[in-house]
Amino acid sequence: MRSRSALKALAAAVALTALMPHGAQAQSNGEPLRVIFAGAVNNVPMMVAAENGYWRELGLDVSVQVLDSGSQIARALVSGAAEIGAGAATSTVILSRAAGNELTLVGPYHNNPMVVNGVQRVAIIARNDAGVTDKNPGELVGKTVGVTAGSTGESYLRSYLSSIGKTLQDIKMVNLSPPDMSVALQQGTVDVAVPWEPYVSEIIRTQGNDVSVVRRGGPFGASVVGIMVTDDYLQKHRDIVEKYVLGAWKGVKFTREHPTEAAELAQRYIQGVDQQDATSAIEFMKSEFDPRISVCTEAAILQEQKAQIAAGNMKASEPFPYDQIVQKTFINDLLQKHPDLTSGLAPLPQSVEQCGGGTN
Repeated sequence: MRSRSALKALAAAVALTALMPHGAQAQSNGEPLRVIFAGAVNNVPMMVAAENGYWRELGLDVSVQVLDSGSQIARALVSGAAEIGAGAATSTVILSRAAGNELTLVGPYHNNPMVVNGVQRVAIIARNDAGVTDKNPGELVGKTVGVTAGSTGESYLRSYLSSIGKTLQDIKMVNLSPPDMSVALQQGTVDVAVPWEPYVSEIIRTQGNDVSVVRRGGPFGASVVGIMVTDDYLQKHRDIVEKYVLGAWKGVKFTREHPTEAAELAQRYIQGVDQQDATSAIEFMKSEFDPRISVCTEAAILQEQKAQIAAGNMKASEPFPYDQIVQKTFINDLLQKHPDLTSGLAPLPQSVEQCGGGTN
């Protein structure tokens, strides 16, 4: 299975494999850089940046490897197997930091700075014979639910259950990678799955008559995904990180403005993805392809830290300061220098009271 091969590659610490268009990035004489991100639609801006040569234009010679989850990527950064990775400040970064690994977010590319809660790329999907639908979500109680432990999917599920007066203790959680959830539903090893895109769109397309979408997207939990590095790497290679973030942000703008083309490029990186599924996912998630941070972002990260601590996932007595999790000054200074990257986006809320999506 893909997840097993990814883990094997990571454990062996082999050289990262370049996935570049016609050798365009590989021919660069720029700064070599090893990068890892997950094969999920929220990471399409990174795929676009690689395929369109944005990093090469900025003088970076980027090689890419695709893994399954933020926890795998975090381990690669800490071990030195890669310099730059992608992950969620609302899960991967805070959990890694609590484990003693000094990771930090330097460039968001998939988040909605207009809300505190809002995760469009995740869904709760049940087998029809499980008897769980959007009309009777309480039937989730006692069901076996496949979800990626410690991920945005778990945060989404926890928040959704809270909205119907239930908790994670009311279900039987099974730790599954999103690529494996479709088969798990088909074979009946789980009653319910909590995938993220493009696997949400894939399951709906391929199993539409056999499954029920209990909930797709909505104000359940928070997700701030972006580029993460170690504190040490940022301190020593700030110029490289700045160039990398700028290339990724060019990919964000392209993805937002050209979803069909972005979906086509993503097929090189997301195993077995159907372009129809990828396009559907990008269109559904378009509001989240935003490189900015706001007061809503800060509230979201504080909220998720408190939730992870309460759940026992985050081994910390209290939340970390926001400026350790997110490099606020670095991000805002870089965006101010490049206003073209945020042209056409709505003005940011100036207070938490102005944020959409509510708070948990």
